[in-house]
Amino acid sequence: MNTRSDAQRSRMLLVDAVGSLLRAGRVGFSIPELAAEAGVGVATAYRHFGTPQDAMQAFHRRAIERLLEAFGTVAVDLDPVERFHRFCRVWVEDAMQWGPAVRYIRSSKGFIERLTTGDEFITALHDILADVLTALARAGKSAEGDTTYAVLMWITVFDERVVYDLTEHRGWSAAETTDHLTRAVAGALGISV
Repeated sequence: MNTRSDAQRSRMLLVDAVGSLLRAGRVGFSIPELAAEAGVGVATAYRHFGTPQDAMQAFHRRAIERLLEAFGTVAVDLDPVERFHRFCRVWVEDAMQWGPAVRYIRSSKGFIERLTTGDEFITALHDILADVLTALARAGKSAEGDTTYAVLMWITVFDERVVYDLTEHRGWSAAETTDHLTRAVAGALGISV
């Protein structure tokens, strides 16, 4: 292996370890603890992340990237209502994988604030969800005219903490969770489903 692929592998192991630590409720981990969990040296861990918060943000970014990739598998030429439903289903299924860890990570900035400052991941999430909502509006299936507000409501209802609570603590299946959250968003935004 060359040095670059070794570094990429180490970073992947460290980010995976963040997920493991957070899922176990170990929110206050140190970089040496992260290194031990990842099976890499402490110096290697510090080369990638100066603080545990940096490591947690990398885990959060990767979760959003994976969600965006999952959204990318939904065909764009579907009926707008069907596409909305598929996005909701994909979102719940994906959030069930990383939500138990990501629920511990919070930015002090709001979604619209991060969107306004050009946060690349928030912008990408906004844009893909706005596309779904715009298609619904064009088809006469949505009453909400402010797309950014509509995106904010959608991400608020589908927050990973909500998915976690409903699946882990209410015992709802992915299908039940998706159904309830989809109806909540549709009701809030006047979407005819």
